Amino acid sequence: METQAIPYYDNLPDFLKVVKSIEATNRCFVIYPFEQFGGPGEVIPPFRSNTYVAALVTEGSGTIHLDGLPYAVNPGTLYFLRPWTLRSLRKDDQWHGYVLMFTPEFVSRRSVLTDPMREHPFYRRGAHPLIQIEPVDTHRLAILFEQLRTEFVNPELQKAERHDLLYHLLQVLLIKSRTIYQQALSATNHAHPVSLVESFQTLIQTYYLGNGRTLPTVHAIAQQLHIHPHYLSDILKKYTGKTALQHIRDRTILEAQTLLRNTNLTVAEIGYQLHFDDPSNFTKFFKHLTGVTPRAYREQEQGLTVTV
Repeated sequence: METQAIPYYDNLPDFLKVVKSIEATNRCFVIYPFEQFGGPGEVIPPFRSNTYVAALVTEGSGTIHLDGLPYAVNPGTLYFLRPWTLRSLRKDDQWHGYVLMFTPEFVSRRSVLTDPMREHPFYRRGAHPLIQIEPVDTHRLAILFEQLRTEFVNPELQKAERHDLLYHLLQVLLIKSRTIYQQALSATNHAHPVSLVESFQTLIQTYYLGNGRTLPTVHAIAQQLHIHPHYLSDILKKYTGKTALQHIRDRTILEAQTLLRNTNLTVAEIGYQLHFDDPSNFTKFFKHLTGVTPRAYREQEQGLTVTV
């Protein structure tokens, strides 16, 4: 069966016309209120675009998928996207707020920095793309977004003058957002990779102390650590020799082996306790990683105990 390639757009007018049915002439910068940018129940299938995005949701809820990973959107959601990020979204109801898009060239042409976006942590590779902010910060950023929107549609400005003004207002918005972003993530300090490894291991442990209701996933733990899953796995691989998924699997097997050796729980009960939805899935998982079934492992261990 023929599969359709994921579309990508290298300029804003093409993206707006195809995805939003909006006729636009500005090729490097646009900003729209979410009310104008799609209604409740809207679903946008996956696509890529050569644009940075800064968006603030003041009301509404839904889900945005970034590089295949889901992120919940609620009132007070602030999110940032790098160019070519694979993105799609679903709106459960009407979103209010603003979505702003600009090309790398819009900034690079006006900045003296070699990599002008590098100073904003939310645009760095591996950064957590989405945060929830306090109502007071939502209000402050909404004012800045509105100022950008006002000047974007100001008919009294010439193109060059408008772009210069939008550039400087954008810098104010990004600097203010940077402060809010850093404060929102300040509770988890990962400036040193070792602290990230320790935080990851601590969170893994909580899943086996009765605090987790499902099997831990790389995505869920990365969200709690406010970093991208790929970055988490890269750091763990570098400093421990194992990816995040390998750590999770190893820790699950260790817990299963402990329960098999030291309790009278049945294999099915152990599977349910470890949050497998079906005992057969637990058995397949255990055998795939150890080479024996849980029952065989228990019999081997009991045999060793008797021998000793």
